[in-house]
Amino acid sequence: MRELARNFLNGQLSRRDFVRLSTAAGFSLAAAKSAAGALESVVRTTAPSTRTFQGTGGELVAEQLRAMGTRFVFVSNSSGMGALADALVDRAEMQFIQSPSEHQTVAIADGYAKATGQPSFAGFSRVGGPLASANMFNAMKDRTPLVVMTDHTDTGADGRDGAEDIDDWLEAFKQYTKWRWIAKEGHRIPEWLAHAFKIASTPPGGPAFLRVPRNVLYQKDITGEIFTKESVSVPMNLVPNPRVIEDAARMLIEADNPILFLGSEVWSSCGRADVVELAELLAIPVTQGWSWAADFPTDHPLYLGGYVYPLRYPKEIDLFVNLGVKMPDQGSGPPLVPRSAKIIHGRIESTQIGINYPTDVAIVGDVKETARSLVQAIKSMATAERLVSIKKRRWDEATRAIAAMRKAYIDSAHEEWDTAPVTWPRLLLTLNEMLDTDAVIVEEVGTEDWVLRSFSFADGKKMKVGRTLGRALGWGVGASVGVKLAMPDRQVVALQGDGGFLFGQSEALWSMSRYDVPIITVIGNNRSYDEPRNNIFMRGGASQQQKKDMICYLGSPDVEFTDIARAYGIRGERVNNPGELAPAIQRAIATTRDGRPYLLDVRVARTGMAADSTWYPQYSVAATRKRKV
Repeated sequence: MRELARNFLNGQLSRRDFVRLSTAAGFSLAAAKSAAGALESVVRTTAPSTRTFQGTGGELVAEQLRAMGTRFVFVSNSSGMGALADALVDRAEMQFIQSPSEHQTVAIADGYAKATGQPSFAGFSRVGGPLASANMFNAMKDRTPLVVMTDHTDTGADGRDGAEDIDDWLEAFKQYTKWRWIAKEGHRIPEWLAHAFKIASTPPGGPAFLRVPRNVLYQKDITGEIFTKESVSVPMNLVPNPRVIEDAARMLIEADNPILFLGSEVWSSCGRADVVELAELLAIPVTQGWSWAADFPTDHPLYLGGYVYPLRYPKEIDLFVNLGVKMPDQGSGPPLVPRSAKIIHGRIESTQIGINYPTDVAIVGDVKETARSLVQAIKSMATAERLVSIKKRRWDEATRAIAAMRKAYIDSAHEEWDTAPVTWPRLLLTLNEMLDTDAVIVEEVGTEDWVLRSFSFADGKKMKVGRTLGRALGWGVGASVGVKLAMPDRQVVALQGDGGFLFGQSEALWSMSRYDVPIITVIGNNRSYDEPRNNIFMRGGASQQQKKDMICYLGSPDVEFTDIARAYGIRGERVNNPGELAPAIQRAIATTRDGRPYLLDVRVARTGMAADSTWYPQYSVAATRKRKV
């Protein structure tokens, strides 16, 4: 062990190799990991946390990015990024990934951060901020670890409301960021950039926004301190209060009809396996809250699907256990959790606990640690025989009810299996069957519950990234580029609606084509915004009464998305009927295997109220002309 410790401290062994060799030498896995942690703390306290560097402001940015382990620098065309471009000419270990528009630059960086769990970096011109803000909003709602940097007005011209400027750029982004700053002193650029990475990556994460005056970025011979990644990393494996855990464990043991309601902190804490163990210990049915991830295996026998109230099963909830997400949003309606049910709410973002609903037990802590602590407490508070009895009583009933619901979905899908246009369930179930077992689905569609019911999302199987909690459309195609950059050896599919794609996402195809990003983009094209139309018509107003769809029909013109793809050098095809679907998917797979992206324009059926309507308020500028000009 002395020899292994010496080699580890000298940097001759990685943490993984140290643990592997220690266990091979007879130490337990827990002991080996504990020793590695202790040795890492020694390394952190003995190694210097900063180093001095002299160069331009842009070079200080580049050196700090290098110190943070940044591999990809996501940018949009911008003279404001010129100093950084100069700095990266001779730093080949960092790769520019460019998008023609700022909002897609942020989407790509967001997808990369979600896929890696590490902070990513996006840079563009200051005037691109308003366009980028929609996807910064999405990143904030998802708590994505994202650092955004723009240039700023020259220090000598600040405050004049000049070209490409406003009086207060930070106020404009206050709601979309965890932290924001203008670094006007060149030697402090690395300090503020490192601080941005720390803020963005410390749970709960979220975007941090840094601006640097353009003249400071070009300033020469600046001496600054470059911070190591370790010096600004803040471990957040917060163990919850044991007394609170005991209270929650007791309630779980005594409950008759508990459910688990899960959110993205399960995924971000790497706690899915621990939550599965908790659910299986007492046979607790599991529902998915709003989340960009699939926080519980969707093919697990205890998985109920997305949360709706009232539930088909169980009929009466007496204990609602929320781990890692906000409580269900009731809007202006009645509570979505019955007042008779007790509520346990646990997550690391403590400000979201105890609002909107009365909470019986509040648990502040890392969700992984919370689930693990609950399992240990339950096992210590009840005999093995009692736990078996509780599980047996619930397991058969729960799994039987859930299996029946799953069968009903499949049976319903097959009732319209061969109808044209293609139904959403047929499209999704066919993709699940034909794609790789571990494919990554980057989705931005309004049929999210169908997505969760159709794909097998689980450890070692498919992975879900999206839809964002912000719901601001124009994110998914760019995000898929970031995901593929993070996971080049996994099949990646961008699953889009036609309406979402029309929110300025064609620019992401430019990036796909330039960098040979082999992604299958599937557009479910029904020439309609189904979700908004149903929301409007369900209000029962004049639109519904007169059956006039004022703003949700997308036909006329009928957009040919394959022509858009072709403009960027990407092959694609239209799928008009179910028989064409599987062969088209196969051609898309073959094309991506050869290293190029492919786009499928799949004509899918509209659903919901007034689904067959093609009416819209027509107007012709040409018809109003007095002269034919």
